Amino acid sequence: MPRGFSRAAVAGAAVALTCTLAACDLGADDPDDAPAREEPGPTLAEGPPPADWQDVPSATGLVYSVPPDWEVGDPWGEPGPDASSDWGSGFVTTANAIAERGYCPTADLSFRLLSGITGTLPGDARDQAVSASRAMADSIDRRFTERGADTAVPDPTKIGVSGVPAWHVSVRGQVRPPRNECTPPVIRVDTIAVSTRTPAGDPASVVFVLMTDEDEPGVLDTSTVDAVVASLRYENTV
Repeated sequence: MPRGFSRAAVAGAAVALTCTLAACDLGADDPDDAPAREEPGPTLAEGPPPADWQDVPSATGLVYSVPPDWEVGDPWGEPGPDASSDWGSGFVTTANAIAERGYCPTADLSFRLLSGITGTLPGDARDQAVSASRAMADSIDRRFTERGADTAVPDPTKIGVSGVPAWHVSVRGQVRPPRNECTPPVIRVDTIAVSTRTPAGDPASVVFVLMTDEDEPGVLDTSTVDAVVASLRYENTV
């Protein structure tokens, strides 16, 4: 599957909250004033990743694991997990991993799978999971195929990532013919938006995204791809 990327930098600002004694004294400890804690859904992982897999950490504290022969870092080949990739539609990730770079010799950049993690994004995690999936579906249609693709975005499924509420969406882009030798018949994209908060306490999320080829000889085993998706977790957990 041929791809095109540009490097980008992501920056954020912290906002401190202060309060006076008069403003914080009354009702500060009243449990009725505290927002209800959202409960996580079921985890995707049946257990820890294989012992020989390598971890791909991000600055957000999230980490996922990939097979030992996959590359970690900039998809263009420069080392370092913090190089960033623009997936199109304004979607940028770091903590990238790539499988089978250069498998198709006629493309400038070809691979069987690419994955990464965003920085902290504002907004509700469920909404962000849908928005990110739609952005990736648009990129499949406009950027990663010759004649476009038919891609339906299903409703997100609530899951848990290290006990934190998250939302998972898995889409399939059915590529319209004719295809060249570097474009698969189906492109799979998984997104997981993990709920968090901004420094000001507003809803936010961090998004894991994975794109891979399907339905042709030489693609990665589905169980391996599923295990990579399920391995997303916070760094101090298994």
